[in-house]
Amino acid sequence: MKRLMTIAAVLVIPASAWAQVPVPPTPPPAPVAPAPWVVNSLELQEAMERARLAMDEQRVTMDSMKFDFDLQTTGVRAAELAREAREVALVSMGGSAYDMGISLMSRRDYERAIVRFDQVIAQKAARADAALYHKAYALYRLGRGSDATATLASLKKDFPKSAYLKDASVLEAAVRESAGQPLRPEQADDDELKLLALNALQHSDPERALPLLEGVLNGANSLQLKQRAIFVLAQSTQPRARQVLMDLAKGAGNPDLQRYAIRYVASGGRQGATTAELRAIYDSTQDADIKRAVIQALGQSGNMFTYVTAGEFTGVRPTRAAAGAKPDNAAVTQELLSIYQKEQDLDLKKAIISSLARQNSGEALVAIARKETNMTLKRDIVSRLSTMSKNKAAMDYMLEIIK
Repeated sequence: MKRLMTIAAVLVIPASAWAQVPVPPTPPPAPVAPAPWVVNSLELQEAMERARLAMDEQRVTMDSMKFDFDLQTTGVRAAELAREAREVALVSMGGSAYDMGISLMSRRDYERAIVRFDQVIAQKAARADAALYHKAYALYRLGRGSDATATLASLKKDFPKSAYLKDASVLEAAVRESAGQPLRPEQADDDELKLLALNALQHSDPERALPLLEGVLNGANSLQLKQRAIFVLAQSTQPRARQVLMDLAKGAGNPDLQRYAIRYVASGGRQGATTAELRAIYDSTQDADIKRAVIQALGQSGNMFTYVTAGEFTGVRPTRAAAGAKPDNAAVTQELLSIYQKEQDLDLKKAIISSLARQNSGEALVAIARKETNMTLKRDIVSRLSTMSKNKAAMDYMLEIIK
């Protein structure tokens, strides 16, 4: 009976009482280990990051090494760029393949010089005979005697009246003498040693060296060495030195030496060439380059200073005229005017205009401007006159044009 009453009591317990009975908490789920592929992915990312950092460090190191290498090669590249710049400048100033070949020869860059001379020869340009001679000399200096001999043979065959034939014969003898003997390393510096010796003679007693200098001019030597010999001769006051220079200026040597000698005999004061002698040289040749050299020499002879280039020295030095005889500017100007009136070559006329402008000869330029019918030349003259602000004749002509 008691049992029944107990069951009944339990049955009548309100629902709210049941709600107050505490319920034990649900335990947290056990940790689940990550799948193997997840672990591998994370490790791979870390490994890749480490590799990237390592590669960045390696790249920095390589860049640093490259920078160091660039620094080491800067000097060589700078020299190459400077050489290329000189050639570009030469072309921009109207220089030719021949001029570049001569420039390369002066630096003993014989291989590249030959390339330039070949261009002149192939084009059958005005200086093709000169190019053949200088090519043969370059081949000789490279120890290629048979090629040099073949080139000299072409010169004699194709240009039987060339002014370079005398030099070609001397060079041919030198080639035969050295036949089968390669150029020794010390021979490559012969010119440099001779240049140093000639410089010493220039500052000591050049008169005693006249026979040696004539030997240099008549031997199988480089153009640069022969030009240095002319420079030394020009410092001498001995009659024999003047005679040698005048002979070269009149064409006793090849045209390269003739142009160079003309420059010095024109700036020699009492020891140099007279205006009449320079005019005689001008009238005796059909070579436009020689004529241009005379025009430039006349322009220089009217100045107290002359621009000279000899070997590695380039600069401005006083002429002997500055120390003694005063150059006759009027005579030089008149000679240039006379040449201008008779000359038909446009380039030579331009050279005369340039020489007159360099002398600040406004009156002479105005005189030819009034008569000039070629508008190209007239514009050139007026352009030069317009810069002579302190020359009365030039400024008066400017006013005349405006009116």
